[in-house]
Amino acid sequence: MNAEVGALERIQQEPMKIGQWYVVAICIGILALDGYDVLAIAFAAPGMTAEWGLSKAVLGIILPLELVGMALGSIVMGALADTRGRRPTMLLGLIILTIGMAIAGLAPNVWVLGASRVFTGIGIGGLLAAATATSSDYCNNKNRSLAVTLVAGGFAFGVYLGATFLAPLLKQYDWRVTFYLGAVISFLFIPLVYLLVPETVSFLERKRPAGALELIQKIMRRLGHSVPETLKSQEQQKIEPVGAKNLFKGGLAVTTGILLFAYFGNIGTYYYFVKWLPTIVSDLGHSASEATKVLGVISLGGVVGSIGMGIIARFLPIRVLMVTCLIFAAIGVGLFPYFTDTLASMKQIGFFTGTFIFAAISGFFGLFSSSFPSSLLGSGSGLVLGIGRGGAVLGPMIPGFLFAAGIPLTNVALMMAAGSFLAGITVMFLHQQKDK
Repeated sequence: MNAEVGALERIQQEPMKIGQWYVVAICIGILALDGYDVLAIAFAAPGMTAEWGLSKAVLGIILPLELVGMALGSIVMGALADTRGRRPTMLLGLIILTIGMAIAGLAPNVWVLGASRVFTGIGIGGLLAAATATSSDYCNNKNRSLAVTLVAGGFAFGVYLGATFLAPLLKQYDWRVTFYLGAVISFLFIPLVYLLVPETVSFLERKRPAGALELIQKIMRRLGHSVPETLKSQEQQKIEPVGAKNLFKGGLAVTTGILLFAYFGNIGTYYYFVKWLPTIVSDLGHSASEATKVLGVISLGGVVGSIGMGIIARFLPIRVLMVTCLIFAAIGVGLFPYFTDTLASMKQIGFFTGTFIFAAISGFFGLFSSSFPSSLLGSGSGLVLGIGRGGAVLGPMIPGFLFAAGIPLTNVALMMAAGSFLAGITVMFLHQQKDK
């Protein structure tokens, strides 16, 4: 290949090598940590309540605290990933996550636990933004949508694995084991990222730190790609905007607004569905164990949907897939109350809904990659993820007020399904900045 062609163009155009797929696999694992964390606090809640005598009101405050940290981490550390580098941001996020999980396991009281959950959320928020940007930057154009949606699918995978392994562990140990296990797993990812995830070529070409050419050559040689002899001149290089303020300039402002609204709406529907479903199933006369099994089937559907989204996105436009998944997710959530006659029927509609709602969550990461330029991918995805966590808080909160007002489940489900439905309609108007 001609030496005039920059290293980034070579990564985008040449077939992906095994080292790049290692990066994608590690990013999938990092997103799985997010899924595990969401499930861990839910599994730990009964033990915490018993040990400290927590009221439901206090528990209701503790459960979503990591979302506050995630919002802050996604926005602040997402911007850090664009200005200071993807790799150091990922390492910092893992260190914060490990420390936060360990403190939660050692917490002597609810105040320390609450602070640790906010701290943990900051790390996870940074990891979400940095992993999205890193996986996108190391993929060629042909496989970018596939890889990024698979990475996002790690969330559903983490939920499923957590449900599989934590339940038996909690029969032998107390609630603290959920956080100890999380601390160990996140700690193991630190050397993996340090050894196998180099700084992205797109960041090095854009920021050009001292020794950038030598670093790029080393990375390209290690990955098995052709090595550039020189850096492209500033005149040759496509100048991309840097700084979160550019997310609201020109045509990108519309893109950012659409993604903010759509992600906020869908994540609200999602958190209503998964947070309230065990209570809904229990209120229908089923045991807590049976309610957990329904949630397990939903997460299994999520794994199928996330993987399916990644594979199909290889062949079809991600925007079309997203509109389809968001609409079907809304239909599933809205119809759930009509399938509550038996446990089997709830599992069936749950699997259907889980497939599409998790596929949509994964697909948003593909939309970030195809909609934001690389120089703003960390900032853009971080901002959307951060503000979207507002939907995560409101998703479980609003139904509580509606149920308290005596509104029946059928009506509440329809109202909460509107988030995914409106998200699907909005995504129709999204203009993608990058080719697949």
